[in-house]
Amino acid sequence: MGQAINDELRPSDGAPSPWLPKLERFLASGQKARALRLLDRVIEWDMPLFYADPVIREDRRLAWLCRIDLLRDWGRLSEALAWICLECELNPQNVAAQALKERLKAALHLEFQSAPSEGSRSRRPAMHSLWAGVAGLRELKAILERDVILPLQEPELYKRYRVDLPNGVLLYGPAGCGKTFIARKLAEILKFTFIEVKPSDLASIYVHGGQEKIGALFAEARGKAPTLLFFDELDALVPSRGGNDVGHHYSSEVNEFLVQLNESWKSRTLVIGATNLLKKVDSAVLRPGRMDKKIFVGPPDLEARAELLRLYMQERPQAQIDWVLLAESCPLYTSAELEHVVNEAARMAISDRRLIAEEDILRALEDNPASLGDVDLNELRAR
Repeated sequence: MGQAINDELRPSDGAPSPWLPKLERFLASGQKARALRLLDRVIEWDMPLFYADPVIREDRRLAWLCRIDLLRDWGRLSEALAWICLECELNPQNVAAQALKERLKAALHLEFQSAPSEGSRSRRPAMHSLWAGVAGLRELKAILERDVILPLQEPELYKRYRVDLPNGVLLYGPAGCGKTFIARKLAEILKFTFIEVKPSDLASIYVHGGQEKIGALFAEARGKAPTLLFFDELDALVPSRGGNDVGHHYSSEVNEFLVQLNESWKSRTLVIGATNLLKKVDSAVLRPGRMDKKIFVGPPDLEARAELLRLYMQERPQAQIDWVLLAESCPLYTSAELEHVVNEAARMAISDRRLIAEEDILRALEDNPASLGDVDLNELRAR
């Protein structure tokens, strides 16, 4: 295969993968074969599989993880395992592939039923996607599986390869895009106790009262370990101490948070933070060994928007609707905004006692534009 990657698929540093919009459309419209062929184009230009500059190599790793996730979603487990084994042969140092191979082999072994009787049909092993119920967001799910889930599910393998286990993860991006939902889903996948914390939960009228509450909270998490400790609006809890508007009590609370955060995973506590304002989080929190995994959570992609629209329209009287067309008509809409749009479309139809039509939703979209623009999204994505 040629060494050069087509310009249309060539990634650039800091930008989303250019092949994702095409993949989303193929998946939203049920074109599975075309989706896999697209991923093959991204992955398989050169040998070994991920040999290229760092940006292209990272892009290919994500495409490879997306392919494995899709094959698992579709029940094509033997094919998924074959691709994983091939990558392990080509690139033995790809620890994520090694971990995925162990997980899939274990799942296949555990899910096999007793040997079928002679002449009976062999039953395929059942294996559900880790992300059942989470439509779209393929890139985000691939990053979380590689950087968070697999290291925690296969810790001995990662230690053998001297790859650090995650201590803390920061989800950042615009409001209303599901950061809390993702954190809850992570806890479910990992089978961890989930503790959610908001800044108001740690407020205190006493000097250093917030500091004491932070210590008590981490102690509670250790007592319920393994625990996923989720801090919403992290920028309000640990604001940057570089500004003049941050009081002494805030500095004390930030210091206490850092003390508790350091090596929190040794007590089997995974700390996840969420913020809409990454630049307002104290820089010390983001240093290596603390919350050094920073993952952008943006608005629902095309595949997710199509699924959300179907979900919000479920059990409502409706005419035939082209979900992919509608999803393409509402980029940058959050899930909450899409739900509002569907409700507005239903109000239009109920006045005439008729089925909700595609035109009603398109009109509701026109009357209720997304609060987020491309410029805003690029600024939020920038670290």
